[in-house]
Parts: sequence; structure tokens; C-alpha cells
Amino acid sequence: MKEIDLYSEAKPRYYQLIPNKEDGLIILALYQKYQKQEFTEDQIIQIINKVLADLGGSQREENNRNNTIILRLQEFFLWRDRKRKVYGFKNYGEEFCQKVFKRLSESYHPAKIERLFKHLLDTLITSLEKNPAEILIWIDDHFNHRSNELALQIEILDQQVSESVDEFRFQIKEPQANIIQVIDTISAGLDQIKQHTYELTKGFQITYDIDDILQNMLKNQENFELLDSINYILDYNQKVRNHLDQVSIRIDKIKPRIREFIFEFNQRELDRKTDKFLHYLLDNASYLRQDNQSKRLVFPDEIESFSVRLPESVPRFYIFTEKDFVSKSPLPPVVRLIDEERRRVTVIKNIEKLEFKKKVQYWVKKAIDQIEQDGKLDFSPFFFRILSDEKNDLNIAVKTAHKLIKQCNSCQYEIIVDQNEYRNTNYANLSLWNMTILKRI
Repeated sequence: MKEIDLYSEAKPRYYQLIPNKEDGLIILALYQKYQKQEFTEDQIIQIINKVLADLGGSQREENNRNNTIILRLQEFFLWRDRKRKVYGFKNYGEEFCQKVFKRLSESYHPAKIERLFKHLLDTLITSLEKNPAEILIWIDDHFNHRSNELALQIEILDQQVSESVDEFRFQIKEPQANIIQVIDTISAGLDQIKQHTYELTKGFQITYDIDDILQNMLKNQENFELLDSINYILDYNQKVRNHLDQVSIRIDKIKPRIREFIFEFNQRELDRKTDKFLHYLLDNASYLRQDNQSKRLVFPDEIESFSVRLPESVPRFYIFTEKDFVSKSPLPPVVRLIDEERRRVTVIKNIEKLEFKKKVQYWVKKAIDQIEQDGKLDFSPFFFRILSDEKNDLNIAVKTAHKLIKQCNSCQYEIIVDQNEYRNTNYANLSLWNMTILKRI
């Protein structure tokens, strides 16, 4: 693909590439009615008038306005057959409408997600059994296509959360008697989205299996030339997991606010009803005096009479039923089965991760100590030293570099990068930029 300055190229033609609301809805209305069929200018004008009337614009036909809109749409969305005087959709216009349609019609499918991940894992294992380099074909044939579908599912959940928030904000502004019922419905909808998020998180656990396979590949020096491709997949898996976490976090933040709103609304409603009741009593109650007795307050006829009892005059009884004296039969003990093989594998993985973390911490500390002692560190040879001492485990070297750069990115240190390549004769397929870390004085 040709390299271009996207901002500079798009700036003068932005409104032709990305239509405004009126033009966009006209394009969608045309596509909904005609799709791949051809249509005349009069039919376009009918759609224009219908859309603008629906949006509250002028219903009067204006030739200049219609001609301007049609000319704008011909830039990227419509083509015109001058001989036959008909119009049709350009490829860009079809893709625009199809993407909008797919986004609005796509729904959440947890079973589909699980199948997609299972397919990715199975095809990855099959590809690597042939040759590690097959991962490049696997990325093109399987991963890139499936990853778009997976990302779409997360976006659908996030969009559902946004719609629930918008609905909540709209409903609390509308005067209605059943506001609590409406809010409860929205809250239940968020619970459903939360359940979908949990299901999606469960499906995404397979990404950790994929990560383990790819990280094990980096322990073999022959696979160093595949580093960029492997990191591409690892970074993507981590990114989608983070996005999924963000959806869950959004819901966790919204739910307490909804509960707080319901509590405050109920409190205000109780205060309002109490105030209304007291005003009713003040306006409608009366005093009655009979036979030189003290005045008696008489409530309105609509309120039934009642007697007031002092708390200490009310007798207290503790009621025991027969079942309270019958001892319950002991419950049978629950026998839990332990998958020893799975437990063993989990323990091994945890030990490996712990050892990996310790080694990274060791090399980071060693690098920092050298910087503090000598005032600088030539990191490129230090990187290859890590590889050599750790039996060509590229994961440890890369993670150490990442953590060290992050730790030294402060006012105490200065990182200087020379884009000339640094190579080691023992690792012909691997090269680094010359990088030096200095301690600021």
C-alpha cells in the first residue's frame, strides 16, 4: 500500500469522504431502497425530500439544493451513467452502507466467540506442527480475519453499556409515574451485559493458551526472526483483554450510581408524600369539644381511626415452633474431585511464571546497579549478555528491556538511542539499535 500523509490528504476532502448527517442518511436511504440496482435523478430527489422532511427541514423542492447534494455524493459514493442518465453506487458507497448495516444488525454471540477462539488455537497448533514459519500464513488466513470479529463483539458490549447510560439519563429527565420500574429495567439490562462480559472473559481465556505457545517459541533461537509477528499477536491479545476489562469496569461504576439514584428518589418520594399528608391533615382536620372535655383532634372522614400504644405497654412474646426443638440431620459431606493433571500443569505454569519474573527482576537490578556505579550502561551488549546467560530465552531479554526503559524514563536517567544497528556474531538474525542509559548528575 502506498504511504501517504493521511491527515493532509483527507483534510481538503473530509466532507466528501465522511458525509454530514443529512448526506449520510440520504446515502443510507438510497442503499436501503435500491442497493445494487440503478436509479434515476428523480428518484434521488424523492429520497432527498423525504429525508430532509423527516429531519425537520424544508419540504419545498429546491433545484439548487438538490443538485448540490447530488454533485457532492458523486465524489465518492455515486457514479453517473451520462448516456443512460442513471445512477448507481460506487464501491466506496457500498462499503460505507454495508459497514453501517453490519454494525447496527450485529448482535452478541458468546458461543460464536468460543468457537472462534477454539478455531484459532487448533489452527495455530496445526500450523506450527508443520513449520514455525507457518505462523505467518496462519496470521493472514485465520488470525487477522477472526480478530476483527472478536473485537466487534467487545465493541457491541461497550455500545450496549453506552445505550443503557443514555437511556438512564433520558428517563430520569422525563416526568413519569413508573420511573423506578424503568430504572429497574435498565439495571437488569446492565446485569445482563455484565453476564455477557463474564462469558466473553471466559472465552478469552484461550488467548492465554495461545500466548503460552508463542512465548515458548521464543525460547528457540531459530524463531527470533519471527519476533515481530509473535509480538503482534501477543500485543493484540493483551489489548482485547484490556478492552474487555474496561467494559466490566464501566458497568461496575454505573451500577452504584443507579442504586444511589433509586435510594435518593425513594427518599424524596417519601418526603413528598409525608409533606402532602401533613398538609392534608392541617387543611382538613378539626377540633371537637364535648361536655367540658378537652379538645379532641378529629381527622378527616377519609382517614380511618386508630389508637396509639406506648412501646412499653406492648407485651413481648417469643414464639417457638416444633421444628426449633428438632435437631437437623447432618448433611452428607461434599466430595470434591480434583483434577490432578490439571493441577500439576497449573503448578508448573505458575512456577515458570514466578521464575521468569525473578530473572527479569534480577537483570533489571543488575542494570540499575551498573548505572549507579559507572554512571551509564551500554544496553545493546547487555541485552545480548542476557540472551547468552539465559540460554537464548528472548522473552527474558525483551521483558527486561521493556521494564528497564519504563523504570529509567524519569528525571534521574537519560536514554540515548543511536539508530545504527548493533549486532552480535552469535545471533545473526537479531539486531538492536545502539542504546545507552545515563545517570543524570
